[in-house]
Amino acid sequence: MANSDLSIKDLRAGYGTLDILNGVDLDVPAGQFVALMGPNGAGKSTLLKTLYGMTTIKGGIIEWQGRNIAGYKSRAILGEGISFVPQGRCNFPVMTVDENLQMAAYTIRDSRVKADRDYVYDLFPILKTRRSTLAGNMSGGEQQLLEVAMAVLQRPKVLLVDEPSVGLSPAAIHIVFDELLRLHAAGQTILLVEQNTKKAMEVAERAVILRLGKVIWDGLPKDITHDELGELFLTGKMRGENEAVH
Repeated sequence: MANSDLSIKDLRAGYGTLDILNGVDLDVPAGQFVALMGPNGAGKSTLLKTLYGMTTIKGGIIEWQGRNIAGYKSRAILGEGISFVPQGRCNFPVMTVDENLQMAAYTIRDSRVKADRDYVYDLFPILKTRRSTLAGNMSGGEQQLLEVAMAVLQRPKVLLVDEPSVGLSPAAIHIVFDELLRLHAAGQTILLVEQNTKKAMEVAERAVILRLGKVIWDGLPKDITHDELGELFLTGKMRGENEAVH
């Protein structure tokens, strides 16, 4: 995928002296919806945090539009067009929806803020009806949509989303993933970490499986069964194989 906007090569990173990523290779073409999956501790969330400048990089390259941005700070990464929706609630609960979006616009020129806020309200009409509601008084699903909206306000080229289903009801999960699909249909590149493998496989056009800090499988969701997925999570191998799939 030589024309990929985002190309990760032999990426090694972690937290201080603790190594989590052990040589990740991954290309993400513009406009693709990629689901990152794997067992706990595989390095999925760490990969997103590394792309967003939140870990200690030990080696490798993060090539973004022809430049190596490995080691950039989060503010600079955001300026490059990469936004991050962290796991768990990350809004300002005692502020209204509108105030949360204003906070998310802190890097945007004042002349653009209203237009960008209106753009988000057009994308997420439910938030427009809640614009004067305190974020903390909304349902978990609505809060998750607000957090996605806060990232989308920056009009990113790549949207990193970490475990959006955590703590949500099945109905709320359905709504959140429908909105992610709608963003993708409009051309948004999405790199998603999700433990709900069934839902991730339904929405993503490509599945990437990590184990022990490395990519062990990369392909179309239709090309792997849930039984094979479980086997990979546990052993790093497909049933009947002698070694991990690459």
